[in-house]
Amino acid sequence: MEDQSFENLPLKLAYGFLLSNGFGKEATEIRESKAKLGSYDSTLKRARILAELIRNQLLDQFIAEHWPHGATLEGQKRIRRLNKIYSRYQESIGNETAGSAVEEDEPEKGTAFAYEEHLRDFLAQHLERLEKGLRPWSKGDEDAVEFPVDGRRIDILAEDKGGQPVVIELKVSRGHERTIGQALYYRAKIKEMFKVDRVRIFIVALELTLELRAAAKEVSDVSLFEYAISMTIKPL
Repeated sequence: MEDQSFENLPLKLAYGFLLSNGFGKEATEIRESKAKLGSYDSTLKRARILAELIRNQLLDQFIAEHWPHGATLEGQKRIRRLNKIYSRYQESIGNETAGSAVEEDEPEKGTAFAYEEHLRDFLAQHLERLEKGLRPWSKGDEDAVEFPVDGRRIDILAEDKGGQPVVIELKVSRGHERTIGQALYYRAKIKEMFKVDRVRIFIVALELTLELRAAAKEVSDVSLFEYAISMTIKPL
């Protein structure tokens, strides 16, 4: 067995593994698919690959041969998360509207953000509402949404119109001053990962505490945003 240290399920190896086990058609369909679930792209592909491995009783073999991290506690957490994403995907394709449109349209029409992931996915689709020219981070193989950093996840990693990385942290309720510390840690890791000198920070919350506002003034390249919840009721 090769010594692999992939934290995420390795897509390229998974495609080849399915092909070698007689499931090349399924692997090709997933690889070439343009399907998205909210802002999930490569993560959705991983979720679909995982479902294919489980369906054909190949997951244990794949973990043994190509993804030993999948057998660890952290790997098992990732598997459970991918299973949840796949379940959401299955639910979405049963609707008249595609999953990405379902998650995108509801907030745009004023539906309340019930969970942080709804706000996160909505903002990932509408980054220009924060700043003109802002777009999801495009370098590397990882999704911009829930971008992995040392076992943690940045809510959204974006890039501004000048190509500078932007760490976006979301708080469904109140943004406290300790949010700054978390964001600064992510800034340091992104500088290290991508060899850049500058990383901006955006913090989005329903309410920004006075302590957070004061702390943000002491740190460079930090922008604060508040969002508002609204609700529309329609007769059926």
